[in-house]
Amino acid sequence: MPQFRRKKASKSFPVKVCTLDAELEFNLEWRATGRDLFDLVCRTIGLRETWFFGLQFEDTKHFISWLKLDKRVQDQCVSQMPGTPFMLLCKLYPEDVAEELIQEVTQHLLFLQVKQAILSMDIYCPPEASVLLASYAVQAKYGDYDESAYKPGMLASEDLLPQRVIDQYQMTPEMWEDRIKIWYADHKGMSRDEAEMEYLKIAQDLDMYGVNYFAIKVRQLL
Repeated sequence: MPQFRRKKASKSFPVKVCTLDAELEFNLEWRATGRDLFDLVCRTIGLRETWFFGLQFEDTKHFISWLKLDKRVQDQCVSQMPGTPFMLLCKLYPEDVAEELIQEVTQHLLFLQVKQAILSMDIYCPPEASVLLASYAVQAKYGDYDESAYKPGMLASEDLLPQRVIDQYQMTPEMWEDRIKIWYADHKGMSRDEAEMEYLKIAQDLDMYGVNYFAIKVRQLL
């Protein structure tokens, strides 16, 4: 009578890691630690200024957590649902971006994260500064303003200003675009990296820059 062998348990599991402009997929060893995964991500994208970053995820209790580097990934309440993503995010914000940031990839990831925080209104930004920051974001994405190629409404589909700022004034999208365009035209000759750095130098002086929000659970005492 033939003997049936038990199928060996898988020695690896799939992991998805997202940055704000890319998705990465890995097969991770079952006993891998948070450090193993973090180092793998950093090597893949060429990130050397690793001390600013961490891997964030939603745990099985639906709380946002940072992956602990000294513990196994599987021991940290990580959802077993396939494709559950980790987010590579800035955990420690530089106080002086011009002095502390060296790598372009570090600057770009921080720029994307801070821009998202401003647009989602996690970081409060006054109207005038919002328009100036929007112009740097446009310069970083499109390069130099070209009057002959520019078409009215070109920026209409772009997410450039916090909704709070838009709601504060009775201005049409065309009026906002004209204000942004004035600053945008003034940035001619500025590279993407230079535009992102100028954006960050303004953003780092905003009151809520570098603040992370976490949900808290209040227990009722009997």
